[in-house]
This record gives sequence, C-alpha cells and structure tokens, in this order.
Amino acid sequence: MPTFEFVAKNTAGSQRADVLKAENMDAAVNSLHGEGLIVLSIQEIEEKVSDKFKGRLAMFGKKVPTSLVAISTRQLATMLHAGLPLIRSLRALGRDEKNKVLADVLEEVAVDIEAGDRLSRAMSKHPKVFSSFYVSLIRSGEESGDLDKIMRQLSSYLERTESIKRKVKSAMSYPVFVISFVVLAGFVLFLKVVPMMGKVYEGLDQELPLLTQIVIKSSHLLKDYIWVVMLLGGAVVFGFKMLKQNPKGKLLIDGKKLQMPIFGKIVKKLVLAKFMRTLGILVDSGLPVLSSLELAGGSASNAVIERAVAEIGESVSRGSKLSVGFNETNTFPEIIVQMVSTGEETGTLGQMLSEVADFYDEQVETAINGLASLIEPLLMVVIGGIVGLVVIATFLPIFNMSSAIKG
Repeated sequence: MPTFEFVAKNTAGSQRADVLKAENMDAAVNSLHGEGLIVLSIQEIEEKVSDKFKGRLAMFGKKVPTSLVAISTRQLATMLHAGLPLIRSLRALGRDEKNKVLADVLEEVAVDIEAGDRLSRAMSKHPKVFSSFYVSLIRSGEESGDLDKIMRQLSSYLERTESIKRKVKSAMSYPVFVISFVVLAGFVLFLKVVPMMGKVYEGLDQELPLLTQIVIKSSHLLKDYIWVVMLLGGAVVFGFKMLKQNPKGKLLIDGKKLQMPIFGKIVKKLVLAKFMRTLGILVDSGLPVLSSLELAGGSASNAVIERAVAEIGESVSRGSKLSVGFNETNTFPEIIVQMVSTGEETGTLGQMLSEVADFYDEQVETAINGLASLIEPLLMVVIGGIVGLVVIATFLPIFNMSSAIKG
C-alpha cells in the first residue's frame, strides 16, 4: 500500500506533518478530511531501503520475541534520557543485540533516520517487530517531546504483558503434556496391546465378556479406519482455521471462547486486562480517545471485544461520554463502567484503566493457579480410569477362566 507524506491543519489552525498509508491519493485526502483536517500539501513517497539490507529482507518476516523488544525499548529510553543522540543509541543497541533479526532492524531504523525519517515512521516499516500500537505511542512521544518517558511506559507494558503470557503458558504446560501423553498411550494400547490380546482370545472356545468385546471391537475399528480418523482430524483443524479467517466465523469462535465452562471466565479476564491496559497507556500518552479505542480494540485479539469497542467509538463520535459507550454495549462488567466514569470525572482516566487491568491480572493469576491445582488430580483420575478400563477388559477373560476351572 502506498505511503503519503502530508502537511495539514485542523480547525484551530495548528499544523500537523505526518505520514499515512492509503490505496491512492484520493483515499488519503478523504481519510484526512474525515479526521477534520485541511490538507495543505500531500505527496507519495517511496520506501527507502538500504542496499545493504536488501539481501536480508526475508529475515524481517520473522517475529522477534516481545521480551527482547521490551528490553531494547527500556535500554533506548535510558540512553535518550541520558542525552545520547538517537542514531548513536540505536546503533549501540544493534551492536550489542544477539538476536540477528532485531539487530538488523535497529540498524535499518538508524539508516532511515539518517535519511530524514522520523523514528515512528522508520519503525512502522517493520510491523513484525513494532506493532501499530507501538508505533502510535512512539509518534505520540515525538509530538509531545517525552519520547524517553513514553518508551519507559511502553517497555513496562510489554514486560507486564509478557509476564502474564509466561504464567499462563507455565500453568497450562503440564495439563497439555499429560493430555498428549494420554492420547499417545491410548493409541499404543488400542493399536498394539489390545490386538495382541485379541489374537490370543480368538483361539479360546469361550464367549468373551461384554467389556472385552467392546474394547477389542473398538481397537479393530480404530486400526482399520486410522487414516479416516487422521483425515477427519485434519479437516476439522483446516475448517477451524478457515472459519477464523471469516469475520463472522471469528466472531462466533471468539464468542464461544468467552462462554466456555471454567475457561471462558479466565479468557475474558485476560482479554479485558490486555484491552484496558492498552487503552490506559494510549490515553496517558495523549492520543485522542477515538484513535486510542481503535488501537486498543485491535490489540484485544477478540472479535467480540473489538465489535463492542467499535460501538463505543461510534457512541463517543456522536458526543457521548466514554463511560456511557461502555455501559451501552452490555459487554463490559459494571466495575469497568464505574472506573471509566470516575476517571472521566476526576481527569485520571488512564490511571483508572491501568488499575482495572491490574485487578483483572491478579484475578487471572489466582484463577490459573487454582485451575492448575484442580486439573492435575483430575487428569490423574482420567488416566488411571482409561488404563484401568483397558487392563480390566484385557484380563477379565483370564479371571473368568480361572473361576471356571476352580468351580
């Protein structure tokens, strides 16, 4: 998509120089008019990519761990606060960075700034490393003159988000491992062990117990139709992915995630915590409420919340208060509506949003820890039940034979 550089002014007469992406020149002008800006000049600009990096462009498709971006952001904020020039700071970080992709990206950002780009625009060329949310905050810091402060807030946000992800993964890693083990053990039992025992019992002139017959027939069915099972599993996974790519399908799936028994409440709290924290830091950075809502809604990674946030944006654009928009969607809990209302009344909206995010983060941690302690013994019972059922079914005919001989 082409990039356009423009100079415009608002109704108050203050000028704004920036860049935006649009399908063509007319679309860019219409977009600016939609923001209430009067375009003074606009021109399409070409992306400047140093020949030194043309051979490495394929590397930029790789994602850089969020933890590394957070560390580099904090280091860059410290350097800028100490008075070091931006280009020198970027190159120093690039030389020290062990991750090759991030090191090359930082160097190219420095090259683009030397060529006349702003930091935000240079970073926007690497969306796999710097998200639209990240770039918007950097642009806000450039316009306010508090770039180092914004970058410290941004690094804290990334660190907090990454910390929550690690805790969730850590809590769920054991249950996932156990479930995988159960599935693998089940396949081994039904495809190897049970058929062997079935051949032994075929030579016996006696009727097998019903449980044994069911297990053996299930084993035969699985062995005969294993490819059908695998194809059906692949079809389900493929269909699920295709459904997620469709807006209506994604809305349906994300809605079901929030309604799942036990897990649905945890997912909703995770989504709300991320959305509220993102919105809080955007509002604190000085971005307009509508722009903040758009960016924060996209970062929520849930179509239900995105749709609700879009409705809030429409309500605010009609002149309603932000708290009124939250209340009208019937999607957000009452505590969020009240905190947003208090923030608007006291002028501490960003702080209130961050406090709500902290509240939900704590609830998520407590819920995950409780869930992990509940899942572990439950899985043990399930594993024991499956293995015990197969063992009993396999050896039940032997027990019956022994009883018959004694009788």
